[in-house]
Amino acid sequence: MQYGIDAPSLVFSPRNLTETFALFGPNPHAQIYAGGTASPEQNLGSLKLPPVAVSLHLVEDLRRIQYGDRFVDLGAGLPLNQILHVAKSFLNPALRQAVLGIGNNALRNLGTLGGNLCQKGFLGDIFPVLHLLGAQFEFRSQRTSRWISAAQASEAGRLTAKPGELMTKVRIPQEEWPLHFYQKIGNFRTPWDERLAMVALSRTKNGLLDAFRLIFYLPHAGILRDRALEAEFVGQKLPLGAKARDSALGHIELAMNALALPPSVFQRDRILHLTRWVLAQIQED
Repeated sequence: MQYGIDAPSLVFSPRNLTETFALFGPNPHAQIYAGGTASPEQNLGSLKLPPVAVSLHLVEDLRRIQYGDRFVDLGAGLPLNQILHVAKSFLNPALRQAVLGIGNNALRNLGTLGGNLCQKGFLGDIFPVLHLLGAQFEFRSQRTSRWISAAQASEAGRLTAKPGELMTKVRIPQEEWPLHFYQKIGNFRTPWDERLAMVALSRTKNGLLDAFRLIFYLPHAGILRDRALEAEFVGQKLPLGAKARDSALGHIELAMNALALPPSVFQRDRILHLTRWVLAQIQED
């Protein structure tokens, strides 16, 4: 397949955030290129570049990893493969699995954290894990900065920068989740109604379920997460009985019916199957 590429008249490659923000004033409609992992134009076999493009591949400010007492900040320009080198105590295994599930090694060397998250019209593959981990996203402009929670991004259905803004970092809290489950079905070539991702985290203590989180992501419909179910399961005796498992399936059924765009028959079947599977895996510590 041949790809038609229209060369832009101007391409800027700033080396820091100060230079980057200075470009936005005289070029308010510039298109940002920052390691995106999906592009509708690419899927159609052509890539149309705008008159003015800004490439962030040289901005070291966006590639930093900073460790706090109870969190880690990942620069939005961090290549996906570099995320795998974050200290294990800060990198939840489910996040590692989500990263490894994106394309091949070459794509993960070029694709970035922010490029995967800030896609047009939908959230990236990494987002469901970050949602369960309670991540926050920093957006900065030349004069302001703001933080967006994963819950806010989920409600909006996307992570979108305002004019003159960039996503600069992702803050991930450090929390122990001994049990973790991740499953991704389909890729960008798979029809929308046959794609989904599932993430579950749990923690047990003294034969009881101490904490439980479960999320599904359907690209065409968004996030499916029932916090009432998660709260109901806290303190449940392990192993989970049939009544508790049936209650969970009922919660998930109601959550699916509440989606603005209902899941396909295939997605509904997989969601219920994966829910049963996760609940069966949670045993006493």
